[in-house]
Amino acid sequence: MKKEVNIDKIVKILDDYYPPHIMDTNYEGQPYKVLVSCLLSLRTRDEITFPVSAKLFDVADTPEKMANLSQDELESLIKSINYYKTKAQNIIDFSKLIVEKYDNKVPDTIEELLKFKGVGRKTANLVVALGHLKPAICVDTHVHKIMNRLGYIETKTPEQTEYALREKLEVKYWRVLNQLLVLHGREICKTINPKCSICPIIDYCNQIIVKKNK
Repeated sequence: MKKEVNIDKIVKILDDYYPPHIMDTNYEGQPYKVLVSCLLSLRTRDEITFPVSAKLFDVADTPEKMANLSQDELESLIKSINYYKTKAQNIIDFSKLIVEKYDNKVPDTIEELLKFKGVGRKTANLVVALGHLKPAICVDTHVHKIMNRLGYIETKTPEQTEYALREKLEVKYWRVLNQLLVLHGREICKTINPKCSICPIIDYCNQIIVKKNK
């Protein structure tokens, strides 16, 4: 018998279970810092990303200040980040664009943000949701995996998951979902050998496609 996937209870349980994500704590309501930090975090662990972000923002915390840095200066500040050369170039490029085209203001729509090189749907949605505090669903591999594993949706890709959740999920959950499921995916609901025995939301999970090492 299929279990009911009660999103209200799942969100409440996970919100009590995990501390706030460092992105929420440090950068909520600050779209430029969300944009830069999210770009830096791609393929880089949080414990590396956020100290580097803090060091960078001590030097340049606005698009104008960032645009005035040279490529070499920015690279030296973020060199412990994976793909730092490419990310440095992208950050300088979109910072200049924000200054010149958007009057020093980070766009608040996904469509405009996707015009920035290096920015995908995950980053764009997070900037809108966390930076601008507007409804958006940031879907990464954790959100995609967990929402399918719960049995709430049935999709093949993160992009399909985003659109499915836009259709099915109440808007009030859009902003909070990503950070809670990212933490849960890292700690318990792992891709291989998830820790189902200690999962706080197991009563609402249908455990679809749970993979275990042989």
